[in-house]
Amino acid sequence: MTGGSRGIGRSISLALASRGIKVAVNFVSDQSAAEEVVSEIRSKGGDGGIFRADVADESDVTEMVSRIESELGPIDLLITNAGIGAPTTHDDFDMPTFRKIMRVNVEGTIIPVMAVKDGMLSRGRGSIVCISSIAGLRSRPRMIAYSTSKAAVIGFVRNMAGALGPAVRVNGIAPGLIKTDMTESMDPKVLADMEEEAFVKRLGVPEDISGAALFLLSDDAGFISGQTFVVDGGRVTLP
Repeated sequence: MTGGSRGIGRSISLALASRGIKVAVNFVSDQSAAEEVVSEIRSKGGDGGIFRADVADESDVTEMVSRIESELGPIDLLITNAGIGAPTTHDDFDMPTFRKIMRVNVEGTIIPVMAVKDGMLSRGRGSIVCISSIAGLRSRPRMIAYSTSKAAVIGFVRNMAGALGPAVRVNGIAPGLIKTDMTESMDPKVLADMEEEAFVKRLGVPEDISGAALFLLSDDAGFISGQTFVVDGGRVTLP
């Protein structure tokens, strides 16, 4: 579980553990948050561990995968969630910011998938879920770099599903705005407007995403691959 210590990642980590799955919680900087997640997992009878790695660094990820498989066993499920964002318009667009966002959001998705795929293929089973965003499905002129990175993740999901099937299924989730510590600083009026735009008249919570992730990883979704599920309360409707 990359980016597994906070927000959506934390919720998915706990949900996986509740199903008896050993959870490898990846983090890059906030070790205490990762430790808290694993402590909660273990307090509820689950099993897991924390694993530091920069998911956009191939050697870091290779070493992390080796450690996970040594400590917890083969990796049959992967969720990529690590990501960053920053406002970028055409007026203030700069390549260093663009490269930083693409490195974490795109390379940080691709590298973990490439690191586990061969093991999954050799065992004849595996399921991968890549978290993107509805920003990858719509025009976001104030978040050009972030939106572009998430569109790339959605395209990667489609391509890898075709490449790794039938043994390995690859799907994605495009969340709308989800209530986390990152939304606490947002303008209350903006949040209220977003609630009103949603068909369900509320913002999302991390559990909305973890529920979708559990489904896509499970055998109940055995006939689903190459798809990105939009989980946004109806703010984005696609043909």
